Amino acid sequence: MPVPSFLKKFDTVNLRLRVISAAILIPVTLICVWLGGIAFGAFVTCVVTLGLYEWLRLVGQKFSARNMGIACAMLAALMTGGWLISPPFGAMLGVVATLALFLLASGEDRAGWIALGIPYLGGSGLALIALRDIPDIGAALVLFLLVTVWGTDIGAFVAGKIWGRAKLAPSISPSKTWAGLAGGMILAALCGYIAAVVLGARRPDIALMLSPVLAVIAQVGDLFESHFKRRAGVKESGDLIPGHGGVLDRVDGLIFAGVFLILFQISVAQQIDWW
Repeated sequence: MPVPSFLKKFDTVNLRLRVISAAILIPVTLICVWLGGIAFGAFVTCVVTLGLYEWLRLVGQKFSARNMGIACAMLAALMTGGWLISPPFGAMLGVVATLALFLLASGEDRAGWIALGIPYLGGSGLALIALRDIPDIGAALVLFLLVTVWGTDIGAFVAGKIWGRAKLAPSISPSKTWAGLAGGMILAALCGYIAAVVLGARRPDIALMLSPVLAVIAQVGDLFESHFKRRAGVKESGDLIPGHGGVLDRVDGLIFAGVFLILFQISVAQQIDWW
């Protein structure tokens, strides 16, 4: 039986690896979200610490292994303070850690970009912890965020492979297309709305409008990381996750979207009472 022409556009070996990796990682993630507390805090800490290691390899290629270890230890410490005490306490430690990392990298050409790794990864991790810590609805909000971002990634991947022609930002990421962005927004809206209904949101219509916005922000996060990968001359931030690349490749969109959602929740959610 001949293979449909649109399926030939997919790398089936890579796609199989992506599916297998997702089948392992998604249940682990969901269990940690459901458990909350130490389990979720430790999980997020591990993820962002691995992400920082990959970030330092991208922007500080001459940064020594010793200094990388110190930077990762500082991030793990501030994240631990965030989930053991409070996210604001973790943020306070993050300011100190950012300054310390900048001083540690003062002899490097890209000391500022190296130090940015702390607020970039630590800030997003603390945002997720703060979101999960919201009484009664924290787990639902994190799940809504994850489902929306995952929907964005899947929609963008599929639509980009099948219909992608016009490039979204060819100088940053040649594989990103306008069709992929549209596909990501559409599937994000569908997934976000269904998640909101299933998880008991008071105003699923708000989720329907918010999800495409989160999709765009997630794509901006993806492009942000792609810019630094292009400068470093690499295709992926790492090879820890088969079929997906590095940890940073998987969470780059979530980083930006998570920060946006906690800011949205703090600033306007009480006025519209959407969840």
